[in-house]
Amino acid sequence: MNLRPRISVLLVCGGLGFPLVGCGSDSGASPSSGGVSVAVAFYPIEEIVRNVGGEHVAVVDLTPPGGAPHDLELTAKRAEALEKAKVVFYVGKGFQPAVEKALTGLPEGVVKVDLLGSVDLLPVTPALEGTSGEVDGEELAGGRDPHVWLDPRNMVALTSEVAETLSVVDPDHRDDYARGSERYRATLTVLDEKFGARLATCESRSIVTSHRAFEYLARRYRLKQIPIAGISPDEEPDPRSLEAVADAARAEGVRVIFFEEKVSPKLSETVAAEIGATTDTLDPVETVTADDLERSTTYLSVQEANLAALSRALRCG
Repeated sequence: MNLRPRISVLLVCGGLGFPLVGCGSDSGASPSSGGVSVAVAFYPIEEIVRNVGGEHVAVVDLTPPGGAPHDLELTAKRAEALEKAKVVFYVGKGFQPAVEKALTGLPEGVVKVDLLGSVDLLPVTPALEGTSGEVDGEELAGGRDPHVWLDPRNMVALTSEVAETLSVVDPDHRDDYARGSERYRATLTVLDEKFGARLATCESRSIVTSHRAFEYLARRYRLKQIPIAGISPDEEPDPRSLEAVADAARAEGVRVIFFEEKVSPKLSETVAAEIGATTDTLDPVETVTADDLERSTTYLSVQEANLAALSRALRCG
């Protein structure tokens, strides 16, 4: 997901009461300011870099607004920006093949950091037994789950890695990077505490999702993710899959089935009617529209919306 900030001034966004850099977006692929040229694979890595680096970094996001990171094909303009970068932060192990392929042709002096090395990787959660059809292809080499950023504590670790890297590349501004990192990590810690407190006591602890993106978040807060296979927004779900979802919902005390915002309303209504549940959305912080960007959407604001949806669905005290 790409939430490209438009400006590099300190703003208060995300509802957490801490200063954050960049709550809007620009649509170009060129760095937005002077400083160390940094290419990032997709948002929310961009949000981390801007908050740590501030005015000392010139950031270009390789994934355009509304683009899906996993399916990214680099445009000529973004490939050119990548070639000019001094530092590249990315998610490797096959998550963005086009980016990893382009990295092999960069000069040796370019600092390339695979942020997956900063966190422990989880296996991809198997799809709900009894559902049929294709599942999303977002899987790392070795069957690992790429969605590390959905756990706020992982975001803290990624932020520390970004700060350490920038401090080595640009030691003259080491203190500023340390302060930026400290501020942003504080906002993430507050977010983590909110999740922990709100989800501590709930009637149900299982979430049925159409996208296998929420295992890191689920594990962190003692929830169980049950992803559905083969429920495509372009096709009616088959009776066997609907029955499997209904059985899981009853067994786990689930009253809400989670879909993504872009999924067809018709599909959501069909599934809900068949299993006697309602539907809601969870956002994997991967794809945002231009309208979202104009509303100053951030990782923090999206995650707060996710928390509110989870709290309602799980009937948390």
